[in-house]
Amino acid sequence: MKLLNIDANAKTVKGQKKGYMTAILYLAPWKLSGYQVCPMAEIAGCVGDCLNTAGRGGMARADADTVTIDGHTVKLNAIQKARIARTRMFFENRSGFMHQLVKEIEAAHIKARKKGLTLVVRLNGTSDIRWEDVPVYETSSANIFDVFSDLQFYDYTKIANRRVKHIDNYHLTFSVSARKEFYPFWLKAQENYGRGMNYAVVFKNKQLPVGYEGYPVINGDESDLRFLDKKGVVVGLKAKGRAKKSDSGFAVAA
Repeated sequence: MKLLNIDANAKTVKGQKKGYMTAILYLAPWKLSGYQVCPMAEIAGCVGDCLNTAGRGGMARADADTVTIDGHTVKLNAIQKARIARTRMFFENRSGFMHQLVKEIEAAHIKARKKGLTLVVRLNGTSDIRWEDVPVYETSSANIFDVFSDLQFYDYTKIANRRVKHIDNYHLTFSVSARKEFYPFWLKAQENYGRGMNYAVVFKNKQLPVGYEGYPVINGDESDLRFLDKKGVVVGLKAKGRAKKSDSGFAVAA
């Protein structure tokens, strides 16, 4: 079982035109695997709207079996089964998981160099884990950013109090939910991060708005290279998968 997907979707492939190869780790979101990897999902209202059901995760042929999470049904296709298996490995065999992750990043780094590209890594493709707090080795407190200090990592997060300013090679974009219940966490993120962190917002409209909550909106679907974004913007993302028709309040109709 491989952990990383290398330029496995149309959005990350676009990054190659800018000289980057993207490796993404897709886990089973929220509690789909039996383990919690998205602590803000219920408050944000994105359990049923998760990107987990978009793209290959929703299109691949599924078995007759389904898994219901908080009233939402997910087809158990090969993609979903692989994400569940990876997540369980992370929690049940942490040492083996981290050892394999290191090996796959090293291999991807070599592959990128051979193609004349720069490797970048996103570990929370469909999760929200505090990787800054996960040791790579049992005998050391070093995290994955310490081990690969020469590589650029990036993620989206809904956790308002993550503090990673001291990690030079880890870029975070705060993912905003339009639900009223989530608004205090957006304010908390602004308090913690200031304008050093940009905000990602999912919009239901076919066209992205020019601005949102006083900030200019850029098109976040043009590439996934968030660490290249200028500061002080809202990263506009068009709703995908179930989020297009959902009434959960997560996506913005503006």
